[in-house]
Amino acid sequence: MRFTAFGALWLAALTACTGMSSHSAYGAGDPALAAANPGGGTIVPFLTSGDAVLQALDAIAGRAGKPLRVTSISADRMNGLMVNVQQPAHHQNVDRYVVTADGALNGPTPVKLMSLDGGPITAEKVDARAFDPKSVGFVNLTRTARQAIAKSGYPDARVTEWDIEGIAPDDRRFIYLESARARPSAEVNVQLTIVRMSY
Repeated sequence: MRFTAFGALWLAALTACTGMSSHSAYGAGDPALAAANPGGGTIVPFLTSGDAVLQALDAIAGRAGKPLRVTSISADRMNGLMVNVQQPAHHQNVDRYVVTADGALNGPTPVKLMSLDGGPITAEKVDARAFDPKSVGFVNLTRTARQAIAKSGYPDARVTEWDIEGIAPDDRRFIYLESARARPSAEVNVQLTIVRMSY
């Protein structure tokens, strides 16, 4: 009895030390919706799980500070979730944070901003681009991924990446898919409702 209890305790400690786990704190990626990592790694949960995205945004806010305002947010099957965050204390500065498929949070890494009008980067210019990432309908991400696959006409299509550059009507918001025969994409609105499909 004593040996069994010790053995179970040793196994639990070994599992904790070696990180033997089937998925990260953000859950496992869904192979029925998300594309596999081409390097053979873990499927990125942020590709199709809005809950994972929202949880990761909370972790980033814990490191970056509040209010959390971003200039872009995206996910891909190799890097994970990538978020360009406006510094709360210095609005002209933007830092990149990356949450990998295994749950590691990296950042801040300074982002070099470029002005479209050739002038200096100011707090006002970054304020005009920055938005609250929780105003995006990430709760709908799983449903939208399913709809995009169905609307693509390719049952083997899987989400490879998505990119949200803002919440204004003309800002870019796309979900990209890949199948054996095509690379369809879905343009979405702020609530992640599909506006149109492209092939």
